[in-house]
Amino acid sequence: MKKFVFGSLTAILVVAMVAIGTVAYAGLGFAPVEADVKPGLLETEFMSSVVHASVRRRAPKAQNPQTPTDETLISGGMIYLNDCVGCHGAPGKPSEFGVLFYPPAPQFFQMGTQFSESEIVWIGRHGIRRTGMYPQSYTDDKLWTLAAFIMRAKNLSPSVLNGIQGQQSK
Repeated sequence: MKKFVFGSLTAILVVAMVAIGTVAYAGLGFAPVEADVKPGLLETEFMSSVVHASVRRRAPKAQNPQTPTDETLISGGMIYLNDCVGCHGAPGKPSEFGVLFYPPAPQFFQMGTQFSESEIVWIGRHGIRRTGMYPQSYTDDKLWTLAAFIMRAKNLSPSVLNGIQGQQSK
């Protein structure tokens, strides 16, 4: 019984010391906050998993009502090229601006996305705090169209790419 009590008290003491140390580290200003310094792996992994878990939990489990035809993807691509390209990059050209964010804005044409279409719609509707991704004022139909495009940005067909470039030059 003495070992159990001693073990329990030791565990409580260790947890308390870690909590006090964490509060002191943050409260005394030791946590690096510079935007021009790459964050550590622990911070990066922690924040990435927090964002993904939160979006996964809050996004509705819905199917995209838009069929991903070339016409739909071109329409979503035009929304993207008008409003998203500055941070998320264009086909074959990453954004020089978006990669400077913390966390860096995803470059969909190079890396795709880890989110589902319904999660992309939720992010578009609500934004992500402290990332530069602010809520968009699109209708649900436009958000779904945009989500269909983003979901396929890494692997777009030549006809969709040509359609976007043709529409953009008008």
